[in-house]
Amino acid sequence: MRQFYRAVLLTNDHRLLGYVEPGTKLMEHAGIGHHLVQGIERLLGTPARVVWAGRAAPPQHNDETLYGTASSVAPLVAPEHGAIGRYLLNHDRRAFVDKATVLENETRHRVHPLPLLTAEPAPAANNRRTVGDHTLIGSWARALISVRDTVPDGFEQLKFDLIERRP
Repeated sequence: MRQFYRAVLLTNDHRLLGYVEPGTKLMEHAGIGHHLVQGIERLLGTPARVVWAGRAAPPQHNDETLYGTASSVAPLVAPEHGAIGRYLLNHDRRAFVDKATVLENETRHRVHPLPLLTAEPAPAANNRRTVGDHTLIGSWARALISVRDTVPDGFEQLKFDLIERRP
């Protein structure tokens, strides 16, 4: 079964801001340089809570998934042009990922940290598609995240070591 995803943005108090529909199969759009992920990064110039919400996620308190609930608000239009910062900042954990340090696989493909760090639920299939620290997958779901060119004082670097296996 294909897992459909929506990149859902929430306010600091967890109210829906909107969503972007990147599509199915998380790893198909989770590469550095993918236009939809870059558009979502452009939306994160201002910090927002981010979840790559899966359609097959367990229901929330109202018996509906975040994927389903997100359709109650208008979809966001991810900008196609504009600057993209080098660093993903998690303001809740005071941590950052430097996208320039993301490792590449043998075909020179680099996994974008944002979809995997914020995936909910953490897709078990990615344990077969990636090598590295699988505890990272979903560990930033619903965290307050922004994308910037500089790292604020007091933030610590998170080592993102997930690499996509090629068949």
